[in-house]
Amino acid sequence: MTPLSDNHSGIVAQDAAAAHDWWARAQQLERNNQLDEAEAVIAEAIPHIGSGVQTARLYAERMERLKAQGDRTGAADAHERASTWIWRYASWATSGGEGVALSDERDRFLAQLGPAP
Repeated sequence: MTPLSDNHSGIVAQDAAAAHDWWARAQQLERNNQLDEAEAVIAEAIPHIGSGVQTARLYAERMERLKAQGDRTGAADAHERASTWIWRYASWATSGGEGVALSDERDRFLAQLGPAP
C-alpha cells in the first residue's frame, strides 16, 4: 500500500521519505511502539501541514504490517490513527481552495486505506 504521492502540498513521497534519516527513525520508533516519539520526529522534520499526512502514512504502514502479522486489534488501532491524522491534515486548510484540495487528498487516502480490519 502506498497511500501517498508526491504532490504540491510538500508531502514526502514514499521513496523520497525512505532516503531521510528522520523517516527511518520515525519508522523504527513506531515498530518499537513508541508512537508519540515517532509522531514527534515527523513533526520536527516537517514543520508544516505536511506532517499530518506523513503521520497518517506512518499509521497506514503500521496497519498493513500488523494486519499481515495477524494482529487485528493493533491493525484496527493503526487504521483509526491513520484516519484521524488524515482528517486532521485536511482540517488544517487555510482557504476554501486549499480545503477542497486537501479534502480530495483525504478522500483518496481513505479510499486506499480501506475499511478498518
